[in-house]
Amino acid sequence: MTQDSKKNINILSFTYSFTPQETEILAHFMRKHQDEIPAGLTNFSKTIEDKVYNAMSIDEAEKFYS
Repeated sequence: MTQDSKKNINILSFTYSFTPQETEILAHFMRKHQDEIPAGLTNFSKTIEDKVYNAMSIDEAEKFYS
C-alpha cells in the first residue's frame, strides 16, 4: 500500500486486464446482485456495465439483460 499525502489515506493499486468473458461475467453478476453492491463499488459496477453494454449488439444486449 502507498500513502496519499493529500488525503492522508492508504491506497492499494494494481493493474489487471479483464478478458471479454471475465468482463461479461462480472457485469452479469453485478447486475444480478445490484442491491447487494456496497456503495463504494457503485462507480466500478457502473463502469463495467457501461463497457459491456457499449460493446454489445442490440440482440446481445436484449439477451444479456433479460
